[in-house]
Amino acid sequence: MDRRVIFSPTSIRDLADSVSYISRFDPTAAARLGDSLIEAAERMLGNHPFAGPICPEYPEGPFRYWLHKGYRIVYQVSENADQVEILRFWHCAQGDVPIDKE
Repeated sequence: MDRRVIFSPTSIRDLADSVSYISRFDPTAAARLGDSLIEAAERMLGNHPFAGPICPEYPEGPFRYWLHKGYRIVYQVSENADQVEILRFWHCAQGDVPIDKE
């Protein structure tokens, strides 16, 4: 992994909410999904942070996303490109991604 990948508190909450919801129906699938999303964020975005397009909701940037299993992994790359911050794990069925820019 070339870059450090960090997870914002909001992204951790998003992931916990999704896993919690799915685990009511299938705990094994919920665990697989959570692991898969974390692995995709670390592996793909840690190595290729500019692979994802700019979020259409925020065309001025700096927010990007990567699609994985029906989720948008929303992130931003640090100014010196040595770190990727995961901002949201947002299911595509939820519509536009709200991002607190503060």
